[in-house]
Amino acid sequence: MITADRERDFYDRQYTQFLTLPDHALRTDRKVLEANIEIPSNPFYERRLLYRATMRALESSPVRGKTILDYGCGPADFGLWLATEGADVTLLDLSSAAIEVALKRAQASGVVVRGISADASELHMLIDGEFDIVFACAALHHTMKYHGAIEELARIMKPGARLVLCETWGGNPLLNVARKLRALVAGEDEEQGEDIILSKKELKALDPFFTDVRTDTMNLFAMGKRVLRGRFEKSWARGIVGALESVDAGILSVFPPLSDWCGEAVITARRKAD
Repeated sequence: MITADRERDFYDRQYTQFLTLPDHALRTDRKVLEANIEIPSNPFYERRLLYRATMRALESSPVRGKTILDYGCGPADFGLWLATEGADVTLLDLSSAAIEVALKRAQASGVVVRGISADASELHMLIDGEFDIVFACAALHHTMKYHGAIEELARIMKPGARLVLCETWGGNPLLNVARKLRALVAGEDEEQGEDIILSKKELKALDPFFTDVRTDTMNLFAMGKRVLRGRFEKSWARGIVGALESVDAGILSVFPPLSDWCGEAVITARRKAD
């Protein structure tokens, strides 16, 4: 099993390279985030449907003045955007390099946030019921394999607090096999922590602590976009993805149960009252 130390070392190496970027390349806010989602050369473009849906979920209720935790923040694009919207944001990541990058980005963006580098299974520095909202982008599937991580997540949330997860979705066994084959062919490092993909089975771990769990999935045939990664600047590639998204919309409107076979999801829930 992958240890937290191995995972931390891997991501420290990944994020250290961004510390040399100039401030103008680090700054973010709503305008920057929305622009990145629409720029074909930006890595965000591949997940633009997912990220748009994530933004809608996060701002479905006012965020100004709310205490928000960006859980497993990485470079903290969403957490820093929320800070520029007036939220009181804490950034949490296993990687100290990620927190260093995120704090440098916060300064470049003109906001003040708190940054914490810690193992998600031991969050003693955070008090009980501290947060109104916890947001995690491709993070929970990393942390839930560590004993006590879900319990700690629940502990630091207020009763009724919102949980918003932006994740890959593992309801399609054929897609899961394809993911594993792609990782094998690409020589993907084990430390990337992709051994768990969220599905209905994994979400059962939330049941003791959360209610109103909702999963909004997207991208069925459009998960073929992965084959076109790095080619979205080409009009023909964008045309193929757009056509696949249109096919998905038609099929899912007629056969809603197929939504569980989609490849990405925004998951929302509320912390149960004790």
